[in-house]
Amino acid sequence: MLLAEQALVGLRLRGQQVQAAVTVFADEARRRSAAGLGAVDSRVVLTVLQDLPADLPVQLSSLEAHALRTLHGAPPGVVDLEDGQGIAVRRLVPAVRVELVLVHGLCGISPRGWDSAVRDASQFAPFCARGVVVSHSASGRRRRNSDAADDTDMDLLLLKARLYGVGVATQGPAGLRWLLEPAPYRPRRHSAAQWLFHEQAWHQLGSTWP
Repeated sequence: MLLAEQALVGLRLRGQQVQAAVTVFADEARRRSAAGLGAVDSRVVLTVLQDLPADLPVQLSSLEAHALRTLHGAPPGVVDLEDGQGIAVRRLVPAVRVELVLVHGLCGISPRGWDSAVRDASQFAPFCARGVVVSHSASGRRRRNSDAADDTDMDLLLLKARLYGVGVATQGPAGLRWLLEPAPYRPRRHSAAQWLFHEQAWHQLGSTWP
């Protein structure tokens, strides 16, 4: 299956330069733009917000002192505080979701770099589907069977990638094509760390949207 490269954007996430497929939530993106609000990259703020329902009033008296201090210090557009009525209304919701991250070198990863490649991609497991991109020449050598060592390394790459749910794609003249599709992303829970990951993506994308 071919991957639509035009749907991929370059991002720097968790210290790595990657390609990513993202979904932008246009309503929230427009709301933030109107409020002059960009990405919210404070884990402390997101941790407090995660415990509040979106667009529903919460009694300030039900919140701990730390949460109240955090909300009062949040940027405009994050939460509406009505001290007179004693309520807080969370307005912030995610503006983007990273669906897939692809790890690759300048010319794709060689099969002999399979171990570090799978390890690098696996760090994205809590956040999204993930894959590695191997060089077109590497996959070509496999088909021609001219290099037994590369064949063995490719077999090991596919075996370990399948075990860890990491997809393997090849970069060629026709674009990106899956050799092994990534496991579907099924989060066991939702955390502030996950939200922060997507906010870090929005920090890089927001200035170029739409």
